[in-house]
Amino acid sequence: MARYTGPRLRIIRRLGTPLPGLMRTDPDLRRPYPPGQHGPTKRKKLSDYALRLMEKQKLRFHYGLSERQLRRYVAQAFAGKGNSGHMLLSLLERRLDNVVFRAGFAPSMAAARQIVMHGHVTVNGKKVDIASFQVRAGNVITLRETSKMKAKIAEAIKDPNNLKVPDYLEVSDGGVVNVKMIPERDSVPVDVDPQLIVEYYSGK
Repeated sequence: MARYTGPRLRIIRRLGTPLPGLMRTDPDLRRPYPPGQHGPTKRKKLSDYALRLMEKQKLRFHYGLSERQLRRYVAQAFAGKGNSGHMLLSLLERRLDNVVFRAGFAPSMAAARQIVMHGHVTVNGKKVDIASFQVRAGNVITLRETSKMKAKIAEAIKDPNNLKVPDYLEVSDGGVVNVKMIPERDSVPVDVDPQLIVEYYSGK
């Protein structure tokens, strides 16, 4: 399945939680109920499968991933040691496009991905144009000196994406980002239960 390009607010209303990577929006939604022609009807009790699916979809839409991409991260998390759910969230937070987004260089994950894929970002002085590149502790992310996006990114920094810079990043005034540590589960800015996601894919 390809990345979602439809109405973003519709997804946020359906899942019932803000998704900052998908769309900047006030958590106090004007219509805080699922979309549909019948308006704010009483929501039916969701099955266990539906609850797990919703948690998985939160991650998919926030990080802007296809189902195939998310499955790869899940397989990688399952193959590692430790809590699979927490490892999955850490892997997603370590994506280069996410670091650009969380540093405040872009208003959404889609915009951050475009900045990376168009070659405007360097990691430890070398150009990296792969959005899924996994950053490590000690990496330094900067904008290329010749980047034509520097003016737009400067504007984005003045009008941040309403997310505070996470503890695992350090952003200087010159637009230099230092990765201080591997991100933890609490770094994810989405209200999500990783255990339900693990259970969802465990049955696949």
